[in-house]
Amino acid sequence: NAMRSNTGTLSLPRNNLGQVDFAQVRDDRGNPSTKNLFIAGYGPGTTEQQLRELVAQHANVISVVMKGTFAFVNTSDKDAAVLAREALMGFPLNGGPLRINFAKESGRLGTSFDQTYGPSGGGPNHGRFR
Repeated sequence: NAMRSNTGTLSLPRNNLGQVDFAQVRDDRGNPSTKNLFIAGYGPGTTEQQLRELVAQHANVISVVMKGTFAFVNTSDKDAAVLAREALMGFPLNGGPLRINFAKESGRLGTSFDQTYGPSGGGPNHGRFR
């Protein structure tokens, strides 16, 4: 389990080589990492552009969907999303500290990213989006 240090940042799980063990990363709700981030806690007046620019410092942002007091940011790479969450957790944006968790890869953004398209049963195109 991720331990919090005194500064409030997370310490990512690491393998015996000292590299981040991305397979073991979990968010505050125990969700495994995905390339989609659920972001809340930002202050009033925050725009999609501000969120995009902030996350883009750490990951390649595909899309941002704001739903009032929370937003989903879809990135192209799960490992980069993990590092973006690590770097930005608690970051004060327009007066509010960011809370960031991982969002499921399909459904909640109004788009399904990986699982719904293509033949079922693992045909020749199975896994082509990974």
